[in-house]
Amino acid sequence: MSNFIHNMYHFYPLRCKYTFQEPTLKMKTTLIIIFILSAVSIVNAQKKPKTEKVAGKAEIRVEDSYCIGEIKQRVIDLAKIDALEKTFGKVIVQGTNTYIENVNTGERSSTNTQMNVIANSMVRGEFVEENVTKLEWFLRDRQNPTGMKQELWILCEIEGKAREMKEADVAYEVATMNCTNPGACNTEVYQNNERVYLNFQTPVQGYLSVYMQDNEDDIIYRLFPYSKMSGEYESAVPVKADLNYVLFSEQHHKALFPDVSRSILDPISAYTTKEQLFNRIFVVFSPEPYNKPVLEINQAAGGIKTIAPEKFHQWLNKNKARSTNFQTSNIDIIIKK
Repeated sequence: MSNFIHNMYHFYPLRCKYTFQEPTLKMKTTLIIIFILSAVSIVNAQKKPKTEKVAGKAEIRVEDSYCIGEIKQRVIDLAKIDALEKTFGKVIVQGTNTYIENVNTGERSSTNTQMNVIANSMVRGEFVEENVTKLEWFLRDRQNPTGMKQELWILCEIEGKAREMKEADVAYEVATMNCTNPGACNTEVYQNNERVYLNFQTPVQGYLSVYMQDNEDDIIYRLFPYSKMSGEYESAVPVKADLNYVLFSEQHHKALFPDVSRSILDPISAYTTKEQLFNRIFVVFSPEPYNKPVLEINQAAGGIKTIAPEKFHQWLNKNKARSTNFQTSNIDIIIKK
C-alpha cells in the first residue's frame, strides 16, 4: 500500500515527482564533518582502556628496621599485587621467557604483554581506581624456644578498578641521583640535607611532571614543573626525545631550558626530623598534553605547590582511566637523619 493513499471507498494513485539534485557544498561539508566526528569517536573509544573490578589483601610482619610510612606503603603495594594477579594472572619469568600463570588453576601461557612493576614485582595490570577498605595493625602469637612471643603485623585490604596492560608503554628511563652526573650516582637512599636530582630520558617527545609524597607531613609536593613556571609549563613541561634531562640542577638548567630563567629553579634537598623517612616520587609522563590537578601554594615550603594525597591519587586514576598514554613511575626513597 506504499504507492497509494487509501480512504474508506476508493484508492487514489500517489504520483511523486522526483528530481535528482547534485550535493551542494554545504551538504558535502556537513557529511565530511559527520565522518570526522565519527572517526574521532571510534578512536577515542579504542584508546579508553577497559577496566575490571578487582580486590586483594596482604599482611606483613613489622620489622624494627621499617619506618611507619614504608611499612604502610609496602602492604598496600602487596595487596595491589594480590588483586591484579587474581584478575590478570601471575607473571613468571624464566630466562628470556615470560609466562602468565592462572593463580586458580596453575596453568601457564607464554606472553609478550607489556608489564607493570609494583614493589619490584612484575604484574599484568594497573589500578585506575583504588580504595583501601582496611589498614590495621594486629598482634600474632608465635612459638619460639623460650615460649610464646607476640609479633606486630599490619593488614591491608583493597578494592577498585584496574586495566589489563596489553599495549607497550613508552619506555622512558628515570632515576634519582645525589649528584649531577647521570649514571654515576644513582641512589634511593639520602642523608639529611643531601641534594636530590632526577635523571629522565624518553624515546619520544611528550610532557613531564614530578610529584613527591611526604609521609611525615602527609602531603604531596609538585616538584616539577617548578613552582614559578607558567604558560606552556603550567601543567607539565614539554620534553624532547632522547635528550638527557637532569632536573633540580642549576648546572644543567640553561642547556635544557634556555628560554626560562635559572632563578625559577627549585632546588630539592632531602630532610627529616626522624631517624629515617620513607617518601615516594611519582614521575608522570604522556606523549599527549594533560592538565594538572588543583594545587595550593605552600608558603612554609618556599612556595612549592602541594595537594592532599587523596585528591592527587584521584587525579592520577582519572587520567589513567581516560587514556593508556598517561603513564606513571614510582621511585621510593629513604631519607636518613
